[in-house]
Amino acid sequence: MNITKRFMDYYQGNNDREQEPPRGGMKRVGYVMINYTGKLVVINLLFILCCIPVITIPAALSALNCYVGKIFRVGYGVELSDFWKEFKCGIRKNVLLGLINGLIAFYAYYLLSLANNFTGSGQRDVVTGIGIGVAVIAILLGSYSFVLTSMLDLPCRHILKNAGILMLIEWKISVLLVLETVFFWGVFLAFVPYSVLPLLLIGFALQQLITCAMLCPIVKKRITEPYENRKVRNC
Repeated sequence: MNITKRFMDYYQGNNDREQEPPRGGMKRVGYVMINYTGKLVVINLLFILCCIPVITIPAALSALNCYVGKIFRVGYGVELSDFWKEFKCGIRKNVLLGLINGLIAFYAYYLLSLANNFTGSGQRDVVTGIGIGVAVIAILLGSYSFVLTSMLDLPCRHILKNAGILMLIEWKISVLLVLETVFFWGVFLAFVPYSVLPLLLIGFALQQLITCAMLCPIVKKRITEPYENRKVRNC
């Protein structure tokens, strides 16, 4: 009981070493999970419902990133209206972005499936390697672009350009992002059907919360802060 109390005190800032909640990193993710569990469950279910028409998946993903990203960065004043506003705005705006990422992901699946048709190990290994490479690009481009579109009001071509630049110059975060994504979905597949219920309850929101925890500080450091500083100097 004492351990539980100390743990809660730590995340709520009721201790001598830390008088406020964690501001970033996985500590912040843990804090959000403990203190905003209900909101994460509600937004996860809402995200699933908004994905049913399929064509609205890009808008729903952008809205989910907007919601959990705001919880991660700010921690208060987050309402369902934030999700709906981003979702409605993104229905048309993010269709092309979703189509591009979807085609890349489908091409990766096609190459990995095609590799099994080759009898020679050399050809099979080459096609498999290319398929894995394309899958990595799909993971990174999709993650970066949908976090960017939830934070910045930019056309699709600028979102893709910035996503491509960030995934290269922030290569360490990109490696961690790929490993985290593979681990998350690997655990899900390993424990099917038992993992289906957690995924439906909170899984998608948790996955995007971790993604936002990795990428939001990068977007702030590389894009939003330099832009704001330049505006101040120009004024």
